[in-house]
Amino acid sequence: MPPDTSSVQHAALWLVGPDMPGLLNLGAAFVTDHGGNIDKDIADKFGENAVVFMSITANPSDITRMEQDKDNLKKTTGCAVVFQPMKEPTVPPGFREELHGFDIVTDDAVGLIAEITNLVATFGMMIVGHTGERRVLPGPEQKVKSGQKYVVMLPHQFDHATFNHKFTQIVKKYNGVMVTPLRAVPGLLWWW
Repeated sequence: MPPDTSSVQHAALWLVGPDMPGLLNLGAAFVTDHGGNIDKDIADKFGENAVVFMSITANPSDITRMEQDKDNLKKTTGCAVVFQPMKEPTVPPGFREELHGFDIVTDDAVGLIAEITNLVATFGMMIVGHTGERRVLPGPEQKVKSGQKYVVMLPHQFDHATFNHKFTQIVKKYNGVMVTPLRAVPGLLWWW
């Protein structure tokens, strides 16, 4: 059962180190055994190593216990452990409170993420979440596709039409489609 939202604190947990069967389960058990709820998790393998990230909500006393017990998790997993309790989600000066998101699928290409993040920076947006994945599609002629999802904060002064025009040009340049155009994403302020 998720913690009572009237007294919730957020935290982030990272495990980085040798991959092994059950690593994600060890991280999840650590959080739940300490009374926490996992709001978002990402796990990925890189060669012999793995990275696990969890965004957590729990009562402040449970967050404190997790922080105190993180060395036990390090011993159990053999991974480097970073545990970061967060203050209340805040909106930096000059930014709108609501979050916005967009996602695309394009041909994979060198420079794709750099070009998109440059456009985002040029328009004064702040990226608060990004995931990307490269896939090889089977077939007589293999194609490599790239999927990108972004969650951003918009500055108070933002030219939506010009951003969409320039963003559409980048997507077309890489033979892509906008799966979701830039729009408000409700209920994700905890991500910041």
